[in-house]
Amino acid sequence: MIFPQKSNSMLFNKDKKTAGLTLAELMIAALILGVVLVGILASYIACLDLNELSRNASIAINLGQTKLEEIKNHTYALIETDYNNVPFNIAGLTGMGVSYVDDTNPDLLMVTVTVCWRQKNGRIVGEDTNLNGQLDSGEDTIDPNGRLDSLAQVVTYIARH
Repeated sequence: MIFPQKSNSMLFNKDKKTAGLTLAELMIAALILGVVLVGILASYIACLDLNELSRNASIAINLGQTKLEEIKNHTYALIETDYNNVPFNIAGLTGMGVSYVDDTNPDLLMVTVTVCWRQKNGRIVGEDTNLNGQLDSGEDTIDPNGRLDSLAQVVTYIARH
């Protein structure tokens, strides 16, 4: 059986109405691409903020642990008077720390070190909104317990020797 062959001119001769994209189709495609790119950029910025928060939280926890070691090495009888509700400066972050000593059991002190700081975007992490290391009116909002709380909070017990 012999099939008729089509000439090359018939293969490349397309209907002019379906060739290419219309201006409306290009505008819709550009709009969809723009929305997708804005979403990707917003996700990227959110990831950068989370990365900074994670890095600063690690620094704050390390500073809190360093402060706890200082308190552990202090004379046991003076820990409550020298460290209860005492603010301290923190290096590496814009913020303040504060230590609390619960001496309900005189033979076992519960020491809490809290670090609050300001992120680059202006967000304050922790309840100390003015970063002065003191509990001021309106700051005890996360857990109304009469002291400052934060994401970076380290607690330990120190026993009398």
